[in-house]
Formats: sequence, structure tokens, C-alpha cells
Amino acid sequence: LNFFYAFSSGQSILLQNRTPAGLENFSTLLTCGDYTNLRTCNEDIFWRAMGNTAFYVIFEVGAMIFISLITALALNRKIRARGFFRSIFFYPVLLSPVVVALIWKWILQTESGVLNSIISGLGGQKIAWMVDPSWAMFWVIVIGVWAQMGFYTLILLAGLQSIPKDLYEAAATEGANGWQSFWGITMPLLTSTMTVVLVLSVIRAVQVFDHVYVLTGGGPGTATTFMVQYIFKTGFDDARWGIAASASLVLAVILFIMTLIQLRVRRGSLTPEAERD
Repeated sequence: LNFFYAFSSGQSILLQNRTPAGLENFSTLLTCGDYTNLRTCNEDIFWRAMGNTAFYVIFEVGAMIFISLITALALNRKIRARGFFRSIFFYPVLLSPVVVALIWKWILQTESGVLNSIISGLGGQKIAWMVDPSWAMFWVIVIGVWAQMGFYTLILLAGLQSIPKDLYEAAATEGANGWQSFWGITMPLLTSTMTVVLVLSVIRAVQVFDHVYVLTGGGPGTATTFMVQYIFKTGFDDARWGIAASASLVLAVILFIMTLIQLRVRRGSLTPEAERD
């Protein structure tokens, strides 16, 4: 059905009222007079959404993997109330993205938000977090990491617990310190798990929609407009079903290519024996 809309034209959602259009919708999406100047593009918001999504994926996924790995390493140690802390870090994953966005929207309100109240109480000036484009993108990334890191931490923790303890004991016997054991044992044996985390987190980041839609609505301006929101708005608000369907296919192709690249990189990093296993 999505393919049919992508290769047809018309304002009607009814299939019988649409006419074949070939690659017209894709041409409209991808054509620019000057690709260094988005204002010359037929669909400049599409390109802005692409740029915003790429920025979000790079920084959100990078921060997600880094923080999740550190948290998993900490929770893998013998600490008091380890089960409690594991539950605490996983709890935000159980919340609806809409609930997460509403909680943070309350925290980040300019006049009566919790964060600005604290800043004001300390003698600082209130900050319009959701009005400044840079701050809006920053908080969208922070909230995305906060809401999802528990899930990836759990996956990495499972990977860490599958590494035999004997390897660390043997390394310690040979005089290896903690840092050497981490790079020589933990990271190589965690490669498969890291690949899973990377693929899942990238797909999730590219498809970001829920909490951003509630938190900023894509604003200010188009500062936090991402690909899925562009598709949603183009289809359901503007009734441009062909353009929306074409954009969704472009997004699907990008995801497919990125996943293949990640799997190829992982395969290239494995030894022949590990690859056969």
C-alpha cells in the first residue's frame, strides 16, 4: 500500500482516485537547485528533517552507547543493592514516551518549570529551554538517552555476564591491570552485543517521534523536526500522501543501508573462527 501511494499522485486517500506518477514524488523530494542552499530545494523541510535526524542519530546514539556501557560496567560489579539499581535504571523504559515528554516538559517550563525554579533560587536567570533551537535539540537528545538507556544497559549487562571470569583471573595472573583487561578481554568479547545495541539504537534514533512531538512539536521553527514527524505532518496534516509515502521509503532505504554497513563492519572485525561460530 505504501509503495502504491509513493508511485501515484492525487489528494485523495482512496486508491481508485489516485493516478500513476512514476518517480515524480521522489523527484519532488530530492531535487534542489543548489544542494548547499536548502532554500532552493523543492522540499526544503524534508532536507532539514534529514539533517536534524542525522545530527540526532550521531549524538544520541553516541551518548547512549557510552553511558549505557559505563552503567553496565558499574552494575556488573559486586555492589550493594545491585538488583535495586538495575531496576531503577530500567524503569524509564517502562514509561510511555508521551508520559516521559510531559514530565520533562513540566521540568523545562520557562516560568514555572522545576529546573528554572532551581536556577532562579540560586540567583541565576531563567532560560527559555524550548525557545532556543540549540537548547531544544540538546534536551531532545538528553531525554532520548534518559528514557532508553536502561534497555541497552540491560543488553550490555547480559553480554558482560556471559564473559568467563577465568579470562580475567588469567589476565591478572599475567600482570594485566584493569584497563588492559578491559581493552584486551571485555571489548573484543562484547563486540557482538555492541553490534546489536548499535543497530537497535540507530534504528530507534532514526525513527524518533513520540517524545519530540509532545515536547517541542518539531520547533522552535524546524529545529527539532525529524524525518518521521515530517512524514506524519506531510501525510496526515497536508494530505500529500504520495510525498509522505516516498519519504518513508527513502527512510527505509537509509535504514537498510546503515544496518548492512554496521553488520559488514562487525563481520570484518571478527576472526575467521569467530565468524564461523
